[in-house]
Formats: sequence, C-alpha cells, structure tokens
Amino acid sequence: MLNGKSNLLYLDISHNHLSGGLTNCWKNWKSLLHINLGSNNLTGEIPPSMGLLSNLTTLHLHENELYGEITPMLRNCPLLVFNVRENNFSGNIPNWIPQSAKALQLRSNQFSGNIPPQICQMSSLIILDIGDNRISGHIPNCLNNITSLVFNNASISKLTFYFDLGGAFYFFFETLKLFTKGQASEYVKTLHFMTLVDLSSNDLSGTIPPQLFSLIGLHSLNLSFNKLEGRIPEEIGNMKNMESLDLSSNQLWGEIPQSMSSLSFLGVLNLSFNNLTGKIPSGTQLQGFTELSYIGNRDLCGLPLKNICLPDGQSKDTKPMDEDEDESEFLLWFYIGIECGFAVGFLGFCCCIFLNRKWRHAYFKFLYSLKDRLCRGCHRD
Repeated sequence: MLNGKSNLLYLDISHNHLSGGLTNCWKNWKSLLHINLGSNNLTGEIPPSMGLLSNLTTLHLHENELYGEITPMLRNCPLLVFNVRENNFSGNIPNWIPQSAKALQLRSNQFSGNIPPQICQMSSLIILDIGDNRISGHIPNCLNNITSLVFNNASISKLTFYFDLGGAFYFFFETLKLFTKGQASEYVKTLHFMTLVDLSSNDLSGTIPPQLFSLIGLHSLNLSFNKLEGRIPEEIGNMKNMESLDLSSNQLWGEIPQSMSSLSFLGVLNLSFNNLTGKIPSGTQLQGFTELSYIGNRDLCGLPLKNICLPDGQSKDTKPMDEDEDESEFLLWFYIGIECGFAVGFLGFCCCIFLNRKWRHAYFKFLYSLKDRLCRGCHRD
C-alpha cells in the first residue's frame, strides 16, 4: 500500500505497538497534511523522503526510539507543528524550521549545541519546548521578536485544521502533551490558548535576558535545572498573564524583584535552590505560596518562610560576615590562652618540686603512701 500513489490527507496510527524503522517511500504520499506516529516502538532515523511531503503541516513522532539527527530535507515541509519529544535524537536544534511554525516540541532527547537565533524569527510560535536535552550557551536576547507571545494574540494562531473532502469539510484539533504547572497535561481544544517556553533541564548559563520578559502573552515559563546566574530582572513584572513560573535549581542571586508581587494570575511558583537573599516582597500573591516555593535559599526571609527578617533585610538565622570573623578570632585566642595557661602552670609546679627539697620530699612521700594504699586495696579484692 505504501508503494502506491495515495490521496490520503490524514494519517494517525499512534498508540499502537508498531516497531522497526520508518519506510522511505513517502514520495508516493505527497497529499498528506497530518502524520501522527507517536507512542509506538519505532526505531531508526527519519527517512529523507519525508522531506518530499510538500503539504505536510503537522508531524508527530513522539514517544518512540528514533535516533540520529533530524534530516534537513524536512525544510521543504510547511510544518506548523513539529513534535519529536521523548526519543533519542541528537545533534543541533534544527535551524530550518519554517517561520510560520506554531509549536516546536523537542523535549527529552539528546540535542546539544546552542539555541539557534533563527527561533527568534518564528513570529507565530506559541509553544517552544526544548527541555531535558543537552543545550548549552546563553538564552538568546532576541526572543522578544516572537510577536505572537509579545502581543498576547495567540488566539489568532488556532491549531485547528480543516480538510475539504469533495464538498464535505472535516476538521480536527491539534493535540500536545505539555509539562506545565508541575505536571504533564494533554491539551486538545484549549491548546491554542496555551503559550509556553520550556528550556528546563539543560546546561544553559549566563544571565536571564530582560528581553525575555517582554513576552507578556506567555502563560508558562520554565528555566529550572540550568546554570543561570545573576539577578532576576525587574522586568519580570511585565508578565501579567503568567500562570506558571519555575526558575528553581539555578545559581540566581540577589533579592526577589518587588514587581513579582503584581503577577496576579500566577498559580505555580518555584524559586527554590538558588542563592536568593533578602525579604520576600510583600503582597498576598507571593505570600500565598508554600515554603516549597522558596526552600534552598538560605538568606531568604519573610513569610511564608519561618526565617524572620531583621531591620536591614537579613535573615535572623544568618550572621553578618564581620560577626563570624570576630567569633572565629575570639575562639582562636581562647584556645591559645588555655594551652598557654596549662603550660605555665605545669612548669611552675615542676620548678617548685625540684628547687625546694622539703616540698620534694613531701611530694614523693605522698606518692609512696598513695601507692601503698592502692596495693593494699588490690590484695583485699
């Protein structure tokens, strides 16, 4: 069947037990608009002939055992949705994804290298999920060029597709499993309302660019488990539509920006295991989360933490640097004094014994008497 010409538009054989490699005769299926081969046991690489599907708009190959680099032949496909999460793909993130793409999901693979700047040119993108890979380098400061996230107009990028079947119209809603708000959720009819950037569990370094917080239409941002450092930019207060924010397990330092207390839609927050200091900004929004949102920041204080803030903003459980140094210096001289006192006292006693004959005789007489008493006690036992 695959070797013959076909007018098939929609192919979905996901959630089966298919195994083996992908066929390389896709040139006979050029009418395909949608392919879903996800949740099978497929292996091997993506065949180059898939790049001949000049009408293909959505491609799902998730949850398989595919490997190798993504064939650049796919640049010929007008992909709007490209989902290859949870495979073993490697190499660099493709820089040829069409600018019209709306969803790019590459999470849980072995992609390496830097985030290509071409992603900033994908102005219609509403889902960028490249978490759980080996991506390194800095976060591009041009992500604010993704206009669909800047102007909060994701609703015009509906992921609903229509097929004309000879006068009868068939439509379907695009589906993606997204990791947000601390859990994995399947989005179907509401997918086009969800905007997400997930760069978590990689090797990203450097500071968080302030331009990232120009994406005021973003609902979920996850930068956790990287090597990001520096302060949280004050511009984070611009994210008025943010519902889930995870910056945990990085090397961020400094105080939490006061502007974060204005994120009224924020339902999930995780700032744990960084080097944040000072008082948690006042406001019912940030105080409404549990301690788990802030643990692992030793010098952070204020509700909901138990650490009480001192007037200068320090935690009651922390000590200033000069106080620690004074205490260490005091202990050092204390022990030196004890040792010197013992040495002087012992030498003084020895001098008195050896220079004064009367004291010496009395001391040895006392020792012989003590020895006799101990020996008599032993014989009685």
